[in-house]
Amino acid sequence: MNIHTCLRPAAVALALAGLAPSLHAMPDTARQDFAPCAGEPGGRTETVGVAVQPLPGGMRQFTLSTTQAQREQTPQQRVVAERADRPRVQSASPLFDALFAMALDDAQLNSVAAIRDGAYNAGQPIDCECFQTGEKWHYVWTRDLSYAVNLGLAWLDTPRAVNSLRFKTSAFRAGVALPAGLPAGSLQIVQDTGSGGSWPVSTDRVTWAWGAESALNALPSAQRAAFAEHTWQALRGTLEADRVAAFDARSGLYGGEQSFLDWRTQTYAPWIVRNLSRMSSSKALSTNVSHFQALQLAERLATERGDAALASRYGQWAAELKVAINRVFWLADVQQYASLTTDDATPIALHKFDLLGIALAITSGVAPPERAALALAHYPQAPFGPPVISPQQPGIAVYHNRAMWPFVTAYALRAAGRVGNAAVAAQAFASLQRGAALNLSNMENLEWLTGKPQFDDGPVINSRRQLWSVAAYLSLVVESVFGVQPQADGLQLAPFLTTTARRALGEGASATLQGLQLQGHAVSVRLRLPAATSAAGHHPLAQVKLNGQVVAPQIRAAQLQPGLNEIELSFGERQDSDTRSTSVATVNPLSHHDARVFAPDSPALGPIQREGRSLHLHITPPAGADAQALRYNVYRDGRAVARGLNTLAWQDPEPLGAEPVRRSYAVEAVHAASGHHSHPSEPVVFEEGAVQQTTLGQPFELTRAGLTGFELLYENRAGHIQTGVTNAVKWLRVLDEQGREVAAGVVQMPHQDDADPKALGLSTMLRAPLPRGRYRLVLQDYFNMSALQSNASYNGAGGVGGPLNQAEVKAVKVIALPEGG
Repeated sequence: MNIHTCLRPAAVALALAGLAPSLHAMPDTARQDFAPCAGEPGGRTETVGVAVQPLPGGMRQFTLSTTQAQREQTPQQRVVAERADRPRVQSASPLFDALFAMALDDAQLNSVAAIRDGAYNAGQPIDCECFQTGEKWHYVWTRDLSYAVNLGLAWLDTPRAVNSLRFKTSAFRAGVALPAGLPAGSLQIVQDTGSGGSWPVSTDRVTWAWGAESALNALPSAQRAAFAEHTWQALRGTLEADRVAAFDARSGLYGGEQSFLDWRTQTYAPWIVRNLSRMSSSKALSTNVSHFQALQLAERLATERGDAALASRYGQWAAELKVAINRVFWLADVQQYASLTTDDATPIALHKFDLLGIALAITSGVAPPERAALALAHYPQAPFGPPVISPQQPGIAVYHNRAMWPFVTAYALRAAGRVGNAAVAAQAFASLQRGAALNLSNMENLEWLTGKPQFDDGPVINSRRQLWSVAAYLSLVVESVFGVQPQADGLQLAPFLTTTARRALGEGASATLQGLQLQGHAVSVRLRLPAATSAAGHHPLAQVKLNGQVVAPQIRAAQLQPGLNEIELSFGERQDSDTRSTSVATVNPLSHHDARVFAPDSPALGPIQREGRSLHLHITPPAGADAQALRYNVYRDGRAVARGLNTLAWQDPEPLGAEPVRRSYAVEAVHAASGHHSHPSEPVVFEEGAVQQTTLGQPFELTRAGLTGFELLYENRAGHIQTGVTNAVKWLRVLDEQGREVAAGVVQMPHQDDADPKALGLSTMLRAPLPRGRYRLVLQDYFNMSALQSNASYNGAGGVGGPLNQAEVKAVKVIALPEGG
């Protein structure tokens, strides 16, 4: 493993030499050159300049300019100024100081008194002293806000962060009965409009807990109790509802779409749009780690409240989830955590990887130390930073696919600090600085190979001053370089000062961060810096002083004095660090299919043919694929039954018996040279004597005991598959002849794809072990996001017209499932 060669030359060595090689520093000006990576058509070196002008009161004004053409032809110059009421950095590098001031200015521009979105309140403003999501996004979205608060907004403007977090929680609407099992007085975290009509196709609303914990850690003790109570009620209601609607006891995991990667075909198989129930029942690493975080925070709050029973409940759930995540998602053959699984009863962990999920697994403590170090070292780095997914999806435009997202890079930087990987930290640091400097703002995303805000076919959407990107840059400075990490009772000082970061601070012997307000205390941090070196590695923290006294890196709140608290950090000489890093191949940035960095397209399975007691499968390779370059893996009922096939025909070696049979098959393609895996094909099911069809309320008979599955054939066209709040979320009850409930659970009927208006959808499956006998099915309401007061102003279905939790059920499939089914 090594750092990509595009990063090595002295003039452009951002990852290894920081800003120093081409930084021409003078008392009031500086310039930084950024060379393109080899292979970029028409690529050229771009230059960023900064001029510094003193202002009254010791403040400074920075004029930043760039030669890079800006997305949407915005100006190539920007002026930002320090303010006495905001934090500020002073180092020997004008560019380092200016980019921090620019991030603060971006945050200020996102600090609004009212928010708006065309889908809410008829597009009219909604009063809220909140953080809006970016220049193009004027609303507050749960996951964007939560990650941003966790990365840095909690300490920057704690009251605004709390207001924003409160806005993303809700009670049920007046007249909507509290669903059974939910605690009285509890709230729900809002799952925003999204795939299939929102929750629980998507369940990453629990990312709110990342932000809530950071806000609690930043609040003064006198103000903490009120938000702690609000957080408790939001977590109580959400965790209990998710346990009912999203938790899969067989795997020990929560279902739902990947966190943040929420544009279906950008990261899922193209056929998923025809059956979002499968997305809902699949499992995602990032989402499950976020459930773990929410459970841990609930345990902590229950302990603070003296509720030992609930602390034990949530603590046990968290511990069991941690075990399940490591059991299911860890792929030993590549020593990496999978990004997602199939929806099989035994989930197949796919050879698909996402950096956010991996970084969260590391920083949350879900990943054991050895796995954490391996996972981060094995994740591929592109020339100017890490892409958010790997491998890339073929033929898909730049957005999540073929893209870097600064907030994800910031989580990688945080994870690198945790495992002590200076190479990955250096790459993340350089990526964040380069993106901010060249674009004169903290962009939503960047093309993955050129680092540009627009190249080839994307990013399809891109906003300046994207909130979580702003927070990402603040995290780079305050957390990574200056080491400030607010904790429940004080501060942890834990900088990870790589030699790259040291060089970025210029040739001075010190750097200062002033103007922090933490837990009601004024704090400044001064770094006593060792001499810069061109070698790789990091400078370990050697000593911490608080107000002139040597203290431990963990500073308790009681140690902070009422006035200004001056912290001084001293560092040792350079030490070797973990320098393992994986590079992507050097490919043409205009390629959409290069097998070295792209996965194969998904293959397909033809109709299954029975010959005697044997089943025969026929594989249709991806269109345009090189037949000699691909191998195929076959899965039956979530288990691999054939690997490395170089033929398109396969016979299942397990013969059929006389009993009813149901087998579900899928196939994936693998590039023989690169090892990149496709998404599995859409499953094809062979059913013989195992399925009967009934309707709701009609008696039916089971002639064999065993595991039984129930799937509803339905129509739900209340909204588009990409948005809305009207995923039909119902409670399916199985009653015996005496009317006694013998099984029950949530089934979902998400919005359907409009491509085939006559097609019926297939719900998520309810599984239950049942004896022989006669039964009937009853369908009742559970709830969906339209039941929340927060969606009373939503303009679409389930909004201003009242809650809507409906689907037209045409029939029910009753399925005799195989063992483990």
